[in-house]
Amino acid sequence: MANGFGKMKTLEEMGIKLNAQEIHNKDFSRSLRGYNEEEVDAYLDEIIKDYELFARLFKEMQKHIYDMQNAANVEISNTDDLLQRVRELEMFCWGKTKG
Repeated sequence: MANGFGKMKTLEEMGIKLNAQEIHNKDFSRSLRGYNEEEVDAYLDEIIKDYELFARLFKEMQKHIYDMQNAANVEISNTDDLLQRVRELEMFCWGKTKG
């Protein structure tokens, strides 16, 4: 999505290193005194859900910002059109603009 300030960056372009799939696919080496594998898996599952939610919310916010910027650009354009019409009306009525 582009906007008046340039192309919107992806999560990767903004420095986010991991995504839910990468967390899910991460393999850890095993050792005798290692962590409880089921506990680690359960915790990683929670992290994956948070990452998925975070990514979804981030995209929604980007779209909302993009939509707001487009609406603002339309309003500015409409205001410019209105001012131009007022100037033309002033020229028609008085032969000059007031201001």
